[in-house]
Amino acid sequence: MEKQKIGVSSRKRRLKISRSQPKVYSQGALPKIPVATHSFDQRYLFAFATQGEIIHHLRTEALKEDRDNLDEVLDAWKRRQPSITELFQREAGIAETIGIAPIPEVHNPRLQEIASDPLVRKSFHAFPFSFELLEIDKVVAAQRTVHLGYVDRLLNAYPKVPTLRDLIEICLAPERQMDPIQHLEVGPNTHVFSSPNSDLRYLGSFVKDLAPEDMMFAIGGGLPAAAIITFVGYGSAPINALKVGNRVVLNNGFHRAYALRSLGVTQIPVLIQDVRNPQLEFPPGIASLPREYLLQAPRPALIKDFFEPDYAITLRVQERIRLVTVGVNVGQHDVPS
Repeated sequence: MEKQKIGVSSRKRRLKISRSQPKVYSQGALPKIPVATHSFDQRYLFAFATQGEIIHHLRTEALKEDRDNLDEVLDAWKRRQPSITELFQREAGIAETIGIAPIPEVHNPRLQEIASDPLVRKSFHAFPFSFELLEIDKVVAAQRTVHLGYVDRLLNAYPKVPTLRDLIEICLAPERQMDPIQHLEVGPNTHVFSSPNSDLRYLGSFVKDLAPEDMMFAIGGGLPAAAIITFVGYGSAPINALKVGNRVVLNNGFHRAYALRSLGVTQIPVLIQDVRNPQLEFPPGIASLPREYLLQAPRPALIKDFFEPDYAITLRVQERIRLVTVGVNVGQHDVPS
């Protein structure tokens, strides 16, 4: 009898659960689900941007509280423009006065080792290059923003008073610790890679001669005759810049340069590529800035400008990750021979 009572009681409980109704929200009441919760502090060189750039940047990247302050940011931008115009006139040509010095010969063995590394040779084979000490402040900055959280991570890893030997490893070493890359095969012949580091990129696809160990990957069966290998990863590790005449434009390594400048370092070793024909050899743009501005503006934005309190503001912006999707599309047709 006792077992029967337990069974009946259990059925009643199950019946009660099955008759429960979904929650109905009263008019105007919605579930509170947080949106855009991952963010970081960003230094934004707003005084050098156009008004349209600022509006677009805050609308697409900033959190709501900073988007709501757009009018205040634009008012601050307008107040600074007379002094920016005066700066452009007073410092016209300053980018061409950048200090460039040779790295002491005692470091030549390490520099030769770096120059002969396969990663460096393949990344910088298109132009003649050299290793030089650059004056940080007068390097042309090819971007408007700094990820302050990433800079803090770098500073925690750097010596407080780095030596030149330390700087060579920080700025020029072919390999450095990078964020892990996540991978997921989302469909047939479609792969997605992601990283919090925006330097993640597609590095090219190449035909590869078949080797015996490749057969284990031939999951489609048949008789393989050729293989195509695709590379996904990060860009070259050395801080590198493009030199056109006497002007030097930073191409990679901006956050490291910013972090070292924050420590009081005034010169850093940089791999400099000598661009002799900018119309053919200089990229159309770097980051979000066009070639014409980077090479022809009499007073472009420089790294030192990020450290002027009147030129930059700190925003809270949405955290992003970089996605790279690699897919293979195959077409098979019978055509006349």
